[in-house]
Amino acid sequence: MPTSYISDALKTQLQGTIDNLHETFARTITVYEEGEKVLIAASSTYNGVYGKTNTGNTSVSRTVVSHSIKARIKYINAKDETLSDSEINSQPDIDLINGSVRITVDPSGFEILKEAKRCEFEGRKYEISSKGSATGMLGPQYYHFFLKPLDE
Repeated sequence: MPTSYISDALKTQLQGTIDNLHETFARTITVYEEGEKVLIAASSTYNGVYGKTNTGNTSVSRTVVSHSIKARIKYINAKDETLSDSEINSQPDIDLINGSVRITVDPSGFEILKEAKRCEFEGRKYEISSKGSATGMLGPQYYHFFLKPLDE
């Protein structure tokens, strides 16, 4: 049976220190889900399959679902960093463009981001372009997501 050189108490202390580091440098970002479809069928001429009435008008509206979460933000300079860099190599299908961002979130933020499509912080909007990869010295403690800027 392999022996661990780090005691359980020290592991707990290290994880607590990493959590403090995350809380110190994390900023609040707003995450938007796709939105919920609300079908409005107030008339008998409404076709629920196509979401339209006989006159061609649509009667479907979307509600915006947003969450605020804490994330550490790292701006990526695509000219300086390539996919061969060790910290980015875990997801080689990511296209790095100028303005790309890597965010790091805790497990509760991961649960929100894995269903989300876009997010916003510091006055800019971003599209989530990765599924999230686990990171941590002693197991999956945080998750990285790559974002690309949206031109709106």
